[in-house]
Amino acid sequence: MTEPAPKQTSKLLLAVAAIVLVLAVVWYFVGRQEPAPTEVKVDATDVSGGELIVTEPTPGEVPVDVPDTPMTNVPPSEGASASPAAE
Repeated sequence: MTEPAPKQTSKLLLAVAAIVLVLAVVWYFVGRQEPAPTEVKVDATDVSGGELIVTEPTPGEVPVDVPDTPMTNVPPSEGASASPAAE
């Protein structure tokens, strides 16, 4: 078998390197575009001080009515100890 001439191999490597370089530059500049920020208006108030998580509405979802019940603490009973470690 005869090996290809060094000039053909170097031309092929130069062409491959040029293609890879062009693709890398294009990928770099296209990848730097940031998506436009979307602002979502929420009909809720975050009173916990945490982060409010909002999702996009899903078509065909079933609406759920959550009762507006105030949260209250359970009054301590007379027989209960102050902490479980005291037992």
